[in-house]
Amino acid sequence: MATTSPLAAASLLTVKDWVIVGKLTGGGTGIGLMYAQALAANGAKVYITGRRQEVLETSARVHGSADKVGSSGGTIVPLVMDVTNKDSIVKAVEHISKTDGHVNVLVSNADIWTTKPEAGPEDGPEKFGSSMFGQSIDLWQQAFLSLLAKSISSPTGKMGSVINTTSNSGQLRMSEASQLAYNVSKAASVRMTRQLAFDFSHQNIKIRVNGIAPGWFPSEMTTGGSNDHNESVAQADAIFQQEMLDIGARVPPGRMGKAEDLASGLLMLATNDYIWGMNLVIDGGILQSVAGNV
Repeated sequence: MATTSPLAAASLLTVKDWVIVGKLTGGGTGIGLMYAQALAANGAKVYITGRRQEVLETSARVHGSADKVGSSGGTIVPLVMDVTNKDSIVKAVEHISKTDGHVNVLVSNADIWTTKPEAGPEDGPEKFGSSMFGQSIDLWQQAFLSLLAKSISSPTGKMGSVINTTSNSGQLRMSEASQLAYNVSKAASVRMTRQLAFDFSHQNIKIRVNGIAPGWFPSEMTTGGSNDHNESVAQADAIFQQEMLDIGARVPPGRMGKAEDLASGLLMLATNDYIWGMNLVIDGGILQSVAGNV
């Protein structure tokens, strides 16, 4: 019988039968949808969450179909969850607790840490997660801490992992047409990712936290809309390159990012247990030419 080498890509990057929860700029569109497609294509059960049920159901039906994910692919499951409503978050956690009992990876839209919880990492994932979730609605990911801690005893045998979406905008030297609030919040999310990575590395928790900092990818934010399949169309290469030149940025690939560019980085962070507190920049080289502080 043929065997696969543990150093083969099929072994290193597999997420076959993993349970993954995603909430990125609306799990059914943009970067969140790209992540869901990549994870499902590699065998994972991916919960896409957001407030718009119709959008989620359309994305699950279109992009979770057998012809999209392939014969060895997983599934995309729509799950309504409003991250501004704690009751909605609790219901989502309860649902996944009953159906799966654990979460291997939480792909999260990072936010700002605004309060200090009463419990600490030494108190374990149940008490620590509950305490932080009780302090701030922004820390929705903490509601999943207990399920993430159970990843190590799931069939994957791997530690739970949180992957925050930050942005290269949090590390640029310019404000990108004075979008100060956005850029400052993304800089904060980079810092929060590193601090959570340290706190969650405690021996009583052992959950990895890393970040992905995308550059310009087609989404409803960057291109102004999406089609009937909830996908956004990239700007023409010439227009994109001119916009980058106008802000002094070099983009050697000469185009906006593609789903494949995000997918390889996402799979690496999801599967490599030796990567902690990393903010992986995937922006085609923009940051290296206009960085504020790398």
